[in-house]
Amino acid sequence: MALPGLPIAPSGDDDVLSRIDPKLCVACKGSRMLCGIDPCPLLARIRHQLPQVAKSGVVGRDLSGSSPPALFVGRHGYPKVTVGPMLPPDRRDEAGARRLDDPRSWMGLAIPDVVGLRSSLVRTTHSVRIHEPRPPGDIFSNDRILRASQELALSARPVDTEVRLERAPRFGQVAVGEFTPPHGPTAALERAMLAENVRVERPLERAANDTDLRAGEAIGSLYDAGVDHYQLEKVLSAGLLGLGAKRKLVPTRWSITATDDQVGQHLIEEVRDFPSVDQPTVQFAERFGNRFFVLTLPGPWSFESIEAWLKGNFWSRDAAEIVAADHEDWRGRKAYAATAGGYYATRLSVLEHLVALRRQATVIVHREITEGYTTPLGVWVVRETTKAALAAKPLPFDDIPAALRHIERHALLKTWQSHSNLLPLLRSRRTLDSFSSPRPLDP
Repeated sequence: MALPGLPIAPSGDDDVLSRIDPKLCVACKGSRMLCGIDPCPLLARIRHQLPQVAKSGVVGRDLSGSSPPALFVGRHGYPKVTVGPMLPPDRRDEAGARRLDDPRSWMGLAIPDVVGLRSSLVRTTHSVRIHEPRPPGDIFSNDRILRASQELALSARPVDTEVRLERAPRFGQVAVGEFTPPHGPTAALERAMLAENVRVERPLERAANDTDLRAGEAIGSLYDAGVDHYQLEKVLSAGLLGLGAKRKLVPTRWSITATDDQVGQHLIEEVRDFPSVDQPTVQFAERFGNRFFVLTLPGPWSFESIEAWLKGNFWSRDAAEIVAADHEDWRGRKAYAATAGGYYATRLSVLEHLVALRRQATVIVHREITEGYTTPLGVWVVRETTKAALAAKPLPFDDIPAALRHIERHALLKTWQSHSNLLPLLRSRRTLDSFSSPRPLDP
């Protein structure tokens, strides 16, 4: 549960946690309050166990720093939410500022390194309504703090930002969660301003000014235009996409999954028209105590994500393995996945890979979350580790049983196949090939 070398001291949180079924924790991941306790007692406990991150020098109420650029929209109190820029208490060069909010650059780090890197990023808060009024003909809010946050969301590069806080931030403990990356102290704002003009990419400028374009269509067109996926999350969160009358702020946690889902649906339309891959392959990657096996099979587009939370990881604690699975066939998926944001993040990485190959396939991703996952870092871990697996050299197999046997030999959960919903459907599928050369799917 704690980072290596950190003792776990008994606390009131431990007493509470002992009465909560770990299955609830795995299903909730601190976001749905399934246990009825807010804030999450497990997240509250881990904050006290993380190493104290010291900040050199005295930091007062006035901060001048380089925002990566980044903003955060909270969800508590919805439809009244908090919003504000995220910035360190100092100015940095462009590369240093970008790294504060660039998950791709964190993949070679250890968990304490990611936590330490993000610990200097102050989350500022200012209370607004999700439908904050805008001046006629303006895409930005009347509210000055919200306006500065919205301008940050559109920026193509880091922006020097100046804020005045209600009180000096207290650096030390870090806020962590399963959906968003860790961040440093949270502090309420009195005012905020950008100390320089922002540079906006032309496609983003056009989409933000097009108040007749639906948000889903805007996300698809911006993705095709090469706008970075992580910036799409911010722009959606800042309420800068969609039909003019319906634009609203979207809590950061929700915008992450919504962007993954919208881009994924956009790519599915393209993938369905490609020819199938011609043989089974297996690819693998492991990061931050998460192990990903990607099984790619010939056939029409279909997808399954299996998550096995093994004993000793952050959310399942000391319970035996807890397994959940979600899938879709070529028609897509309507109901929200039980595996939540991880499903859509994994699916997006798979679809991007298939688009690059110009192939469609049936893909099953088996994820094992081990005791090495000591601290939740955000759903980016799922998205980027799936990409890492798909970037690895694929192992080809003559048939599906051989590919399944390979995964079973290397997986920690030997019974993973029994949790799949897609494999039984594949076993019952009858194709021309199966009649001409029958071959059992079971090893």
